[in-house]
This record gives sequence, C-alpha cells and structure tokens, in this order.
Amino acid sequence: MQFRAGILYVVLFMVVAAGAYGVIATAESPEVTIDEANADHVLEAGQEFEVDGQTFNVSQLSDGSGTVEYVNESAVLEVQWEGQGDGDWDSGDSVMLGDSEDDEYTVMMIQPGGAEENGEDDGGNESEGGNESEGGNESAEGDDGAEPQAFMLIEAFDEEEYEVVEREGQPYVITSENGSEELVHISEFDEIDTQVYETGDSIEFYNEDSEEMVEGEVTDVSAEMVTVEYIGTEVDESELANAETVILNDQEFGVYFPSDEQVYLTSDLEAFQAQQDSVTDHSDRIRGLWWVVSLAVLTAIVIAALAFMPVRG
Repeated sequence: MQFRAGILYVVLFMVVAAGAYGVIATAESPEVTIDEANADHVLEAGQEFEVDGQTFNVSQLSDGSGTVEYVNESAVLEVQWEGQGDGDWDSGDSVMLGDSEDDEYTVMMIQPGGAEENGEDDGGNESEGGNESEGGNESAEGDDGAEPQAFMLIEAFDEEEYEVVEREGQPYVITSENGSEELVHISEFDEIDTQVYETGDSIEFYNEDSEEMVEGEVTDVSAEMVTVEYIGTEVDESELANAETVILNDQEFGVYFPSDEQVYLTSDLEAFQAQQDSVTDHSDRIRGLWWVVSLAVLTAIVIAALAFMPVRG
C-alpha cells in the first residue's frame, strides 16, 4: 500500500513539473519595441539630431548598444595645479605659458608675509649685502595658519648656470658682485622670469589636452592647490541600451534597436514603460514556474525514497 501510494504521488508531482515546464517552453516572451512611425528620432551611426536646440551626434552603434555625444564648445572647465611653499618651493607642478619648452614654469605658493611678498619693500637681500637677519627674512616665517592668497610661477632655469639656495624656505640666487657673494630672492633676479597671480587674475596658458593656448581666471588659491577656470570644449557622452531609457538635454527617451545599425528614440514614455512592465511581469512568472518545477521534482524524489523504505513487521 505504501509503495503504491508513493508511486501515485511521484506521478502527480512529475505531472505538475511537466506542466510548469511546458508553460515555460511555450510561453512567448514580450519585447519592448518602438514602431518607426511612433519614434521621435530614427538614427544611424554618424547622424546628428537636435533636442531642444542642442545638437547630438550618434558616435557609435553596435550589438544593441550605442553612444550619443554632445559637444559643448563653451563649457566652463577647470584645471588644478599643485604647488608648495616653504621648504619645497621647487616641487610644484609644471605649467606651460606657451607651446615651446622655453615656456615651462613651476608653481610655488606664496605664504602670507613671506619674503617674496616683502622683497620689493625692503630691497631684498641684495641691499643688505647678503645679511639674512635683516629686512624681509624676519617676515619670511609668514603668518601661522594663514592660507596663501597668491602663487608665483618660476621660469625653468639651468641649475648649472644659476646656483639657487634655500633660506627660510625661500629660493635665493647666489650672485657675485665686486668679489663678494650676495643672495637675491628669485623674484628679484632679472635673469629668471617670475610671475605672481592672485585670485581673480587672468592667466594665459597652454592646454596640453586641447593643444592650444587658453585664457583662464584664477578662482581659488589654497595651501597646496591653485584652481583656474577657463572656457573650453567638453564632450558629454550618453550610453544607449536596448529597452532602456536615456536622458538627453533633460529629456527622457525610450531606446529601441530594430537592428545593429539603427536605433529609435521615443518620448512616449507611458507606452514604453507599459511594455517594460509587461516584460518584468513575464520574467517574474517564468521564475515562479521554475520554482514550481524544482520543488515538484525534489518532492517527487523525496516521496520515491520514502516509498522504498522498509516497513517494520
């Protein structure tokens, strides 16, 4: 009796599993599609189109995906240069003020009250005969905790031609006059060009990314960083994926690839979302049926094992 009942239940659960699998095998999966007549844009690779006055270009299409580019020729961009002050004046970033190797400069932060700020007022070390205890060096220590308000660009120079030493964290050039050596702050040494900039100043520099001279504005000077903003060209890319949405110029579009060489965009998001919901519901049902198949098969196996167990007496 136990064996026959077990076989009956095994057959029952196998029928359930077969029925669920049959539904999985024969069910037609819905797809998200867009009719060409309902598409706002029918596009191919290399084609340009407009969205509220902005021109986009389809830069790439392949295998149900693609890329759309928008070239903003008046984007506000920024570049940051690292610079050091006392003690590491020569470790700052290199900045090109022209397109030749002779136009390379090093960024040095100017500490508040430093010698490079006061050199012109006290005549520098030149007038004191190299006496480092006189004049501007007393203030070279700067104001503790104060943020730099300016930075200096120091022209690249031949270290074999000019000997530069560090005093109180500041660069000085050793010069000889009338048989005696004197120290001249690098900002006052005519043979090495230096330029000082503060927040709000305009600066023209060579942008290596765009390979052109650009005019920028110093927007921020901190302890170790200079920020310069400028107007340049920026390329914004948006990825296209089949049956997904994409935002272009603050407008959302549904995406459909009828082929690898063509893509449709629609602004009818209500109909597009309804199709996406149908696909989601279908997937949920299929996953549920797979659970039915798995549980039915496992249950049949357990019942079969129990049916073959020996009975006492």
